[in-house]
Amino acid sequence: MTLISTEQERTIDKKKQFLENFMGSLANVSFCCKKIGISRQTFYSWRDSDPEFKVEISNAREELLDFAESVLFKKVREGHTAELIFFLKTKGKSRGYIERQEITGDQITPLFEVKIIDNVLDVTPIESETDTHQ
Repeated sequence: MTLISTEQERTIDKKKQFLENFMGSLANVSFCCKKIGISRQTFYSWRDSDPEFKVEISNAREELLDFAESVLFKKVREGHTAELIFFLKTKGKSRGYIERQEITGDQITPLFEVKIIDNVLDVTPIESETDTHQ
């Protein structure tokens, strides 16, 4: 055996070890890297250069998301308030279940004006008529 094939076999074995630990660690890259003795940089290099490894990582993450959703759905069915609110805020946006801040003025006068002059951003508050008469 040549040194290259031994190194390739070692890499293949390390990738298998990584994938075996990946699901069990809930896709924690740092944990898996430490467990099998590689750097995070090595993991990202594998992921970027090996399409099959990248697909395996993606599939594992999708399975974990499926698992988390099933637990969430179970909690929602059981009537757990926090989980129900979370679900509605993330999946019920089209029905108005969303929190957001809206900064509005009198709906006619803009609150501020943005000008870009000589590649410098200038944000100037617009004075309303009530501000100028005080």
